[in-house]
Amino acid sequence: MTKKKIQNGLKEVKKLSVKESFEIDTLEYFEDEEKRFKPQFSEQFSWKTIKVGERWGGYDKIYWFRKTVQLPNDFKGEKLFLKINLEKDGDLDVVPNYPESLLFVNDKFIQGIDKYHKEAIISSEVAEDGKLEIYIRSWTGLKGDLSYTLAGLELYIIDEYSQKYYFLAKNILNTLEELDENNIVNIKLFDILNNSYNKINFIKPKSDEYYNSIKDSYNYLRTELEKLDNFKLDTPKVVLTGHSHIDMAWLWRIKHTREKAQRTFSTVLNLMKEYPEYTFMHSSPALYKFLKDDYPELYEKVKEKIKEGRWEATGGMWVESDSNISPGEFLIRQILFGKRFLKEEFGIDSKVIWLPDAFGYTYSLPQIIKKSGMKYFATTKISWNEINRFPYDTFWWKGLDGTKILAHFITTPDEHNYFYTYNGMLEPFTVKGIWDNYKQKDINEELLLVYGWGDGGGGPTYEMLENYRAIKDIPGLPTVETGKVEDYFDRLEKRIVGKNVPLWDNELYFELHRGTYTSQAFIKRENRKSEVAYHNAEFLNSLAKSLLRDFEYPQKSLNEGWELLLLNQFHDILPGSSIREVYEDARKDYKKIKEIANKEIEKAVSIISKVIKTDEDSVVVFNTLPFERNELIEIEEGKNLLIKNIPPLGYKVVKKSKLDKEQEENIIVKENYIENKYYTIEFNEVGQIKRLYDKENKREVLEDGKFGNVLQTFEDKPYFFDAWDISPYFKEKMKEVNELIEVKVLESSSLKGVLKFKWRFYDSTIEQKVIVYNHSRRIDFETHIDWKEKQLLLKAAFPVNIRSTKATYNIQFGNIERSATNNTSWDIAQFEVPAQKWADLSEGNYGVSLLNDSKYGYDIKGNLMRITLLKSPIEPDETADRGEHTFTYSLLPHFGTWRDSEVMKESYQLNYPIIVKKSQKNSEGKLPNRFSFAIIDDPSIIIETIKKSEDDDSIVIRVYESEGNRKNGAEIIFFKEIKKAYETNLIEEEPKEINIINKNSFKFDITPYEIKTFKVCF
Repeated sequence: MTKKKIQNGLKEVKKLSVKESFEIDTLEYFEDEEKRFKPQFSEQFSWKTIKVGERWGGYDKIYWFRKTVQLPNDFKGEKLFLKINLEKDGDLDVVPNYPESLLFVNDKFIQGIDKYHKEAIISSEVAEDGKLEIYIRSWTGLKGDLSYTLAGLELYIIDEYSQKYYFLAKNILNTLEELDENNIVNIKLFDILNNSYNKINFIKPKSDEYYNSIKDSYNYLRTELEKLDNFKLDTPKVVLTGHSHIDMAWLWRIKHTREKAQRTFSTVLNLMKEYPEYTFMHSSPALYKFLKDDYPELYEKVKEKIKEGRWEATGGMWVESDSNISPGEFLIRQILFGKRFLKEEFGIDSKVIWLPDAFGYTYSLPQIIKKSGMKYFATTKISWNEINRFPYDTFWWKGLDGTKILAHFITTPDEHNYFYTYNGMLEPFTVKGIWDNYKQKDINEELLLVYGWGDGGGGPTYEMLENYRAIKDIPGLPTVETGKVEDYFDRLEKRIVGKNVPLWDNELYFELHRGTYTSQAFIKRENRKSEVAYHNAEFLNSLAKSLLRDFEYPQKSLNEGWELLLLNQFHDILPGSSIREVYEDARKDYKKIKEIANKEIEKAVSIISKVIKTDEDSVVVFNTLPFERNELIEIEEGKNLLIKNIPPLGYKVVKKSKLDKEQEENIIVKENYIENKYYTIEFNEVGQIKRLYDKENKREVLEDGKFGNVLQTFEDKPYFFDAWDISPYFKEKMKEVNELIEVKVLESSSLKGVLKFKWRFYDSTIEQKVIVYNHSRRIDFETHIDWKEKQLLLKAAFPVNIRSTKATYNIQFGNIERSATNNTSWDIAQFEVPAQKWADLSEGNYGVSLLNDSKYGYDIKGNLMRITLLKSPIEPDETADRGEHTFTYSLLPHFGTWRDSEVMKESYQLNYPIIVKKSQKNSEGKLPNRFSFAIIDDPSIIIETIKKSEDDDSIVIRVYESEGNRKNGAEIIFFKEIKKAYETNLIEEEPKEINIINKNSFKFDITPYEIKTFKVCF
């Protein structure tokens, strides 16, 4: 009852803390179609009047509101509070549906205004002449044709001691809720709180007598708290830093995020004026670059705070990226671009990878982090796991190659959920709860709490900062102090030396959001094609630069494309979990991304082709992969030619006079049967494979009595997150695609056999060309779908004649084995897993791989291999995956395990077609008709990237070991003499010179799955 008395009394204290106020119930406004950023208007503007209770709004509109206020004498020289209610409480119930605004007063940006930041502090300096010119720029949001009811503005001044007493008493009261009632600290806190409350004289509210009693009560409470300092000894410490998670896109578009940054950062800067102890951190250099371009004045103020040490720019990556779908080279470039921006703009060498909200973390990430000059990894997301609670919060995370980094989970509790949060509140519940949640109390007694409203930005409120001032003096809770993320991790690393720190040697698989491997299929395809395009553009232009003295490498152009490409790796864009408008923008972005790369590819191959010596018209076939390959080219419609022995990382000239088909026995193709030199394939009456016999290895590929390439659909209605999740019970409602409406033989030649199938499924159609070759063991399923369905998963299933308890999946710079059983809860949780270009199920002497050119979701359990083709959710994009889709997946049966076969090579060749360029006769040409830039003497070591150095004219070569082998003395041989060679880290730093052998090669040692980067000067 006493607590209830104090709770009710504090409500009155808060109300009475407002000494003087007046309301503003009429504003001028207009809808700004130009969507200008600043209040710069000519006299010609026609402003309208809006009063409290009247409506305004619309879809994705910008409104300006203005009011000139002459301050009463009592307000002059005071710190002012301006409460802004552009919408009536109860209008809407979720944050993305609220208007978001930026307040300007007397030509100065003050702060953002949103659901959680309705009150702005206006310093006496801003209002020094007693007049306020108020402008409010307000964005209406994207949720339908919204309208809001104007609730008005209120300007007021606060009694200092009323505010101090309210926050101190409130936080003591909330602390009592967190402590055991028999705890001696609880008893003493309750006693002094009650005594202080009883000193308040409520008889004449707002009188001098009342405010004097409040001051006395506050001073009494402070004095008594100091007497309890002994109870704060030997308590854990919580380091606090302000934070605002700003999704680059999600329920808003990237262009809106640029404005969210201005609003959030303005709020931070405004609060820093009032609270000198306040520190704030933000990641994402891409957002800082937007700020620099859009709001240079604000950007300079941010730079000042960074220089002061109160604002921390960290995180390492260009954006907070996905790491399941994003390829390995993209993850390296995230750090390359991110760290360089932070260093060049702010003089900061970031050491912390900050990914609190991405949907799982690849096994390759520790090596990428450490070899990019980073040391630490921070997240909260794994705490969202659906089935298994992750066992550690501070641990060594060992990656695929054996690299260890220090990982730490922020354990801040969310009041309404079971998981940890990066949008922490600053209150006794979180300060105590972060310690209560923490699992490694035996090795570490200092934790990091980031607080502030996020996802859509906003950041800390002044109430949070007042809470800090109160909580730091309250016993019974962990000790709190403000600090910075990088400093915290440096101390943590030192603190755990010699202690029993747990180790996790695996990926950080996220037991939720498994649908993000597949949602928004078009962006997955565009991303894979861009991966190929930028690999090719960089290699071919490096090739041209190395061959042609005056060739200028297009670094500026390609880096422009890279920045846009990396932006779209954001963890709510690439995974497919954003609104429709985001993907409308993404289509335009990827069009530009590919245009940049394709332009530079065409320029490079054209220039090279023109200087090749040929004695007749020819075609030049470019191979951008590090393997010699045999490939079909179409020399005219319906006429293919097999080009053999195309050199690795180079080209081959084929004279037109030699463009004849090589004669081999024709591939047999009938409406229910295909046979080539490798396989006999029989189809049933609905177009499924009923028999697949491997002629070379003399064995059946499919399980006896089962059909292969079965297109299966599953009702896909997850509990909460439609685009994000796949229900664990999805298998219970399966329907096959079996309404076959067309079968047609398209080609039966000595080089290629093609059989076309077409199915109808409700309102959708699926066309497939089943393609086999005589030069490759791959069976391609070239697929075109016109998909009309909603909330259905589409998978292709192959029950194979293989016995294995583990499946292997291609990931960035390597592969990972995962269980093919459901023996444990950890196995069960992995009912859908991510992969890059292939997955494989092998027994001792035989296996089957399932390759793809743009798909990332697989499930392999027992002997059933499935690849997920489409998802088609309806939230947050009601149109997701409806429409046209084109992609290819391939089956590759092989002798031995995947290591014994050409799985890696075939997966690359499926994704990286050769480039063909016509060339006219040129007897004066200087280049040979067959050329290879470089070769490595070990097929398990793959040259992944060749590019120009960021800093000089040297050429960067990135390689990785792909099979888990250790190799001493691997040799890379170049086409010409090299002057110097260096090994660097992944972001081209820390060069160490290496010895050159035979003028054009060098040797190096490499460990299983290691990535190495070299710089070569020709």
